[in-house]
Amino acid sequence: MESETVVLSFVFQAINCSHIINRAAVTRALFTSYSIASPQRLTSSTKRSSAFRSPSTMSRSTDWIPGLWLDTFNDLLYDDNELDYGDQWTLNFNYSQTDQVTKEERKKGWKVYCCRAFGHFKCASCSKTWPSARVVVLFRYRLRSDRGTVIMRPFGQACRSCKNNEFELPGFSDKEVEQALLRLFSKIRKNIYGEDDDDDGGSSASSNKVWTKPHEKTLCQACIMGICTQDDD
Repeated sequence: MESETVVLSFVFQAINCSHIINRAAVTRALFTSYSIASPQRLTSSTKRSSAFRSPSTMSRSTDWIPGLWLDTFNDLLYDDNELDYGDQWTLNFNYSQTDQVTKEERKKGWKVYCCRAFGHFKCASCSKTWPSARVVVLFRYRLRSDRGTVIMRPFGQACRSCKNNEFELPGFSDKEVEQALLRLFSKIRKNIYGEDDDDDGGSSASSNKVWTKPHEKTLCQACIMGICTQDDD
C-alpha cells in the first residue's frame, strides 16, 4: 500500500512539473485563440486598440470597409455621447447620391456636409496602390422627430497607370474614420441643434502635413462631378 502511495505521489509531481513547464505555451495558445476569435461588441477604447481590431482593418487599409464606419459611428454616439440629445441616429450608405439638395429635400430637413480625408486605394486591375490626402466623403443628414439619419457616400479615384475610368473606393485608417465622423457630428450639433462648436475635436488627420503626389482631377470621381473643391477646411 505504501509503495502504491509513493508511485501515485511521484506521478502527480511529474504531472505538476509538466504543467509548470508548459504553462507559458498554454498561456500563449489561449491568448492566440482569444485574439483571433470573432470580435464581440467592446468598449470604445478597447475596440480602437490595434490589439483587438479585425485583421481586415489592420492589414488591408486599401479596402473599403463600411462596417468600420458603422462601428465607429455607434461607438462615438453611445460610448462617447457625441450627440447627447436623446435622439436616435443611424448611418446608411448611398453610392449614387450627390451634393445637390432640392427645395423639396430642404423642406424635409436634409442638409449636406462634404469633407476631405486621407485614404488609400488599390487598383482592381493591376493591383497598384496609392495614397491620397484628397479623398472626398459626402454626408447627407437630417433629424425628424427623434430620429436622425446620416447617409454617406465615399468617392473613388481611378488608377493613373490603367486609366480605364474605373473608380476604386478608398480604404481608411481607424483614426481617419473617427476624425471624419467627429467633424460630421460637429456640423450636426451646429446645424441641427444650434450649438456653437469650435470643431477642434474633429479636425481631419489629413490636416497635418501629409505629402502625396499632386492631385489629378481627371482621375478623381468627385472632381469630375464638381464636388472636390467643396471642402471647408
